[in-house]
Amino acid sequence: MLFRKSLLLTRKIHTLINHKLYPLDNRQSETYNQLVKNSREEFLSTGCLYLTNFLTQSTLSTILQEINSIVMHSSQTLFQSYVQHTENLYNISKNFNEIESSSKTIIAYDQIPTDSLLRKIYLSNSLIQFLTDVIEIYPQLYPSCDKLGALYINIYRQSNKLSWHTDHSHFFVNLLLQQASNNNEGIFEYKTDKIISRNDFQSGGLVLFNGRNYVHRVTEIHSSKLPRINAILTYDCTREHYLSDYVLQKFFGRTT
Repeated sequence: MLFRKSLLLTRKIHTLINHKLYPLDNRQSETYNQLVKNSREEFLSTGCLYLTNFLTQSTLSTILQEINSIVMHSSQTLFQSYVQHTENLYNISKNFNEIESSSKTIIAYDQIPTDSLLRKIYLSNSLIQFLTDVIEIYPQLYPSCDKLGALYINIYRQSNKLSWHTDHSHFFVNLLLQQASNNNEGIFEYKTDKIISRNDFQSGGLVLFNGRNYVHRVTEIHSSKLPRINAILTYDCTREHYLSDYVLQKFFGRTT
């Protein structure tokens, strides 16, 4: 197993994703240009771009093994997040009827091994350039410099959920790593003129979502034996992106 992981770590990023579907390292190709065009149209028209089977099965399997190892060896230090908020995730209202609650387990960036495949994907220039091309409104995107929130993993176990909210950022990038074992739990939903339930999301997919303009949530996990696991990849249009101490304390339980 260690030898297999070693081989994966030495491979290029295009071998970690489904390169035939998503030739991110070949920006001059017609296939890449068509992918960007279609992706941009879907993102702009719906607020939600979903790239199915973005990761190869072997990449997905290795990442889940890495996460299981973190949970096994660091369970006492992982933050059990419980946040009360309004539809603005950063605010608390005095009106009880407006208050929502969200809960999950968080693996912060500094708890993810430096040799993790997840880090390799996150820092991939090919992926960053692809996202820049799709979103288009920023000349260039960069990985966050934040030691906790640059890249983090959400684990939704029984009784966990992410309630209705909007984000400060124009977009977020989400890697779907494991869906809840009950098909009607842990569903990503968002509001347009109606509630859209993305029951089609599958492990290994990538989601680019406009969280500022669309209220969204993850429905509660009730009885699923398998938790819902996803990774949030934080990028910004500036080279020096850091989360505030307030945000770090609220969502990660610490500032360093």
